[in-house]
Amino acid sequence: MCRPRSALARPLLTAALATSFALITTACSGGEGADADAAAYDNADVLAEMSEAVADQGSVRLTLGTKQSPADITVDSNWADEPTLRALTGGDPAQQLDVRRVGSRVYVGGEVVGNQWTYLEVDDPRIADPESGFDAGPVPTLLAIDVPGDLAALESAVSEATDEGTEDIDGQETEHYTLTVDSETWFEGLGESSMYRAMELPASVTMDLYVDDDSLPVRLAYEVPEKPAASAQVGFTDWGTPVEVAVPQRAKPVS
Repeated sequence: MCRPRSALARPLLTAALATSFALITTACSGGEGADADAAAYDNADVLAEMSEAVADQGSVRLTLGTKQSPADITVDSNWADEPTLRALTGGDPAQQLDVRRVGSRVYVGGEVVGNQWTYLEVDDPRIADPESGFDAGPVPTLLAIDVPGDLAALESAVSEATDEGTEDIDGQETEHYTLTVDSETWFEGLGESSMYRAMELPASVTMDLYVDDDSLPVRLAYEVPEKPAASAQVGFTDWGTPVEVAVPQRAKPVS
């Protein structure tokens, strides 16, 4: 799996950046007392409704990238019944890497490796053990994707949510919120291999959340001040659509 790892280095880094956050200076305004309590209640309600809506779903398509390159990686993830996953890098088709989880196995192949396929059992100890010396490439991070859990962890880390009004996202009307997030609190709720933990974050971070009429997230996004090329975003589409992933033919086990 050494070649797939090098091929995915840039997109995987971008995917991690897509869920990092920019350092901000927050100037608090407004009074205390009843108004502050009402705002806190509203903030909690927004995120709670989102987490509840996501928990009722069983699958989603994620697009991970930056504002300039929004689809570096596409991930179809199903967590209902038997977990299933397919991740495909974007860009040059000749450089595409394809990672699939079907049943108890995870398969790696694609154009970048001449359409040859190898597989590992998802409980292979080499995947999760960095001390084993085994190069599992992006597999541990992809297997760690937990959409309901990641967003529930985010809910617990949001201290403020400001309603910015409606906004059109790819032809879909959404409600736009600006979130203030405690990154340490969020990290505490995430798995060790979560892609959200791949980048070092400041203590206080901000992001933009866009949700649809069903309270399901459509996009999470951020931009680093004075560094437009470092913008990042995660897109959510096809909520609840069944994820069908084919087992690659002639795949060989990794020795």
